[in-house]
Amino acid sequence: MNGGDRPPQGRAKPAARFAGDPLHAMHTLKRWVRVVAYGAVCAEWPLYYLLLGYPLHNIVSSWLFGMVVATVAIEFAFTQGYKLRKQGIYPAMLAVEVGASHDFGQACEDAVRLVAELLRADQVLLAFSLHHDGELTTMATHGIPPEDVPLATPLPWCQRPVKRAMKERRVIVTPASEGRTWLSTSAVRSQIAYVPLLSLDRFVGLLILVGRRKAADLNDNTLLTTIGLTVGLTLDNLHHTVDLREVATRDELTHLFNRRHFFEQLEKELETAQRSSRPLALLLMDVDSLKLINDTYGHNVGDAALANLGKLLARRVRTDDIPARIGGDEFAVLMPDTDERRALAAAARLDKALQAKPIYESKGLVLNLGVSCGVAGYPWSGESIAQIVQCADADMYKVKAVRKGRSQAAPTPA
Repeated sequence: MNGGDRPPQGRAKPAARFAGDPLHAMHTLKRWVRVVAYGAVCAEWPLYYLLLGYPLHNIVSSWLFGMVVATVAIEFAFTQGYKLRKQGIYPAMLAVEVGASHDFGQACEDAVRLVAELLRADQVLLAFSLHHDGELTTMATHGIPPEDVPLATPLPWCQRPVKRAMKERRVIVTPASEGRTWLSTSAVRSQIAYVPLLSLDRFVGLLILVGRRKAADLNDNTLLTTIGLTVGLTLDNLHHTVDLREVATRDELTHLFNRRHFFEQLEKELETAQRSSRPLALLLMDVDSLKLINDTYGHNVGDAALANLGKLLARRVRTDDIPARIGGDEFAVLMPDTDERRALAAAARLDKALQAKPIYESKGLVLNLGVSCGVAGYPWSGESIAQIVQCADADMYKVKAVRKGRSQAAPTPA
C-alpha cells in the first residue's frame, strides 16, 4: 500500500460523523486480491516441478516474473480505484461535516481540519470572499503559525498563483518557494496547491494546501477540483443562511436585535426563569427628544444618534443580555438572572454613560441625548410577559415625567 492509499493518521475517526476508515472496503479487497494472486503464483511451483518436470532455475524465474507482474497489476489497478473512491467519498464527507455546522466560522475550521486529515496536508489555509468586492479574508488555518497569516485579515492575493487560480478557476500547483512571503520556512521542500472554491459558476474563496511533493492526493487535480466545488458550495450556502438569519433577527440601523426576536427571547427566558426560580429583569427605554432632533437637524442626524445609541447599548450590556430596538425610538434590554437591585444599577450606569459623552458630534454640532428607562422583572413585577412589560412601561413614563423639562432630556447644540 503506497503513501497515497493509507488512511489519515492521528485519530481513530477522520470526522466526527464518520466512524472508522472511509477506505476500509478498498483496503480489505486489496488484501484479498493479493492473497489470491500471490497464492496462484506460488501454486505454480509444484505444478511446474512435479508434474511438468521444469528445471528449478526456470521455475524460480517464472515465479519471480509472476510476482512482479501480479504486484504491478494490483498496485496500478488499486491506485486508480483509490483515486475514484476518494473522488466520491471525500467530497461527501466534507459536505456532511461542514454543512452540519450552523456557525460559519466553525464550518470553516471544520473544513480545514478535515481536509488536512484526509489529504495529509502539512498546512492548510481557507480564505473566503465575505463581500462582493472580491477581497479574500483568511477564515481558518491548519499548521500555519498565527504570525504568518493572522485570521480575519485579507489574503495577499496579489501573488501570481493566487491570481491565476481566481481568474482561471482551476487548481494551480507551484513549488512552496513561491509562497514564502506568507508561509513558514518549514514548507521549503514542499508544494502548494491553490484550489478555487466555487459555488456553481461563482468564485467564492480559495483553499491553499501545502504538502510534500510525493503526496498523491495533492497531485490529483480531479480530487482537488471536486473538493473545491463541494466546500465552496457548502460554505456559500451557509454564509447566505447566516446573512438571512442576521436580516431576520437584527435591526438594520442599530444592528441590535429587532422586536420580533426580542419578544421570542423574552418568552423563552421567562420560562427558564420560572423553571429555575431565578430572577429576570427588563429595561424598557424611550428616547426623549427624537422628534425634535429630526425636525431640527434632519432625519440623517436622528438616525446617526440612534445608531450611536445602539452601539453604546451593545458595549454596556453583559454577554448574556439581549439588547434590542423594539420601535422607532424605543429600546429594551433583557437581563437574565438579574434581580431588581442589579437592574436599577444597570439603568443608572446607562444613564450615566449617556450623560458623560454626546451621542452625536459632527461639523461643530454636538448633541446630548436623554433616555427614559423603566425597570421591571420577574418575579417582583408579575408572572407573565404582559404584566412585566406593562410595569416596565409604566415605570418608564414615570421617569419621563420626572425628567421632562430638564436640559439633559433635550438635545443641546454646543
